[in-house]
Amino acid sequence: MIETFVFSSEHVFLNEDQTKIRQLLDYLKSRKQQIGMVFYDQAKMNQLLLEHHLADYLDFSILGKKTEQIPQGLVDFLQVDLAHQKVNFISDSLDNLCEAKDLGFRPIYLAEDCSQETLTCPSFRNFDQLHLGVIESRFDQLM
Repeated sequence: MIETFVFSSEHVFLNEDQTKIRQLLDYLKSRKQQIGMVFYDQAKMNQLLLEHHLADYLDFSILGKKTEQIPQGLVDFLQVDLAHQKVNFISDSLDNLCEAKDLGFRPIYLAEDCSQETLTCPSFRNFDQLHLGVIESRFDQLM
């Protein structure tokens, strides 16, 4: 099953171990998953993509106008996938994830302060845990 993984903004990548990020993105690409990102700062986005060699991993990127708001262009672009509930939205903002869930995305919380007991969506402290969580969910689907 092909899924889409959308990262909510360029800042999700900035404070993480770039090796761990690339390991997750390599895994997703090897499974032919679609990867996208919403970005709000063109200069920061370009710097991130060039410095960390992430451009080759992205299938699409969407420019957002207001931080903490999911761009309508993203929803329009993914409308078919959203209808089939095949789009994961990864963010470190709970408000952003609530909006994503209302729009039909599957929210995933990625933040050091995540707490499984208080959240209604999958949550991970870092890209390493997210990577393991994605592998585990694939294994569970096979069983």
